[in-house]
Amino acid sequence: DLIIMATITPDTCCPSGANWLQSKLDAPQAVTFDVTAACSGFIFALNVAEQYLRNRTWKHVLVVASEIMTRTLDWTDRTTCILWGDGAGAAVLTLGDEGHEILSTHIHSDGENGRDLLMPGGGSRTTPISHESVDKGLHTLNMIEANASFRVAVRHFIDSIKEGTRHNNVAVEDIDWFVPHQANLRMFQSISKMLKIPMEKWYFTLPKYGNISSASCAIAFDEAVRDGSIRDGHLVCLPVFGGGLTWGSAMVRW
Repeated sequence: DLIIMATITPDTCCPSGANWLQSKLDAPQAVTFDVTAACSGFIFALNVAEQYLRNRTWKHVLVVASEIMTRTLDWTDRTTCILWGDGAGAAVLTLGDEGHEILSTHIHSDGENGRDLLMPGGGSRTTPISHESVDKGLHTLNMIEANASFRVAVRHFIDSIKEGTRHNNVAVEDIDWFVPHQANLRMFQSISKMLKIPMEKWYFTLPKYGNISSASCAIAFDEAVRDGSIRDGHLVCLPVFGGGLTWGSAMVRW
């Protein structure tokens, strides 16, 4: 009934990535649109899908997170280009009373500090694309104030986890798995220390694929299910943080 694509690297700005996907899937009956929330995109898209399902607007929603981050990078900047990867993940959400369940989703934004993770070009602010704008690096991802962003990300990851536990009346130690946006291993070591979470409860794909922005959380969740780490009955928290700034979490009973 509905296709939502989370991406900051669509094939084109118009039509949307979800429109192109609808065509490739031969699903003309589906309504389609994109969600742009950087590394938090998958959880933002889940939140939107959840509203439509709970309001009984539609019964079946395809949520896709897809990124080609390697096309947004300055390959002469070795401090950032080695961090990112390409990939996609997807989930089908259905209205029903049985099976796996999204217990809650929580999303937040802070446009005041959006410049900390920025791709200046590509929008209407920098047009037309020119040799000058390319030479200035306006069409590549800029990570400004990385240390400050690290501290902000840690705080928002912690807040998102706590928000999910409060909403569902569970304790942090009740969560079986944490499947985060795959940002920075050192970041999650800090979070684990602050919340007293054993590192064994975190599921990481970062060493294999790098940071795939919105898709990293979806890919990690899928792999955790496929390899048997996440099993029926497990309580899973998916915390995210990204450019915008954006952050949030989803609580899932598998």
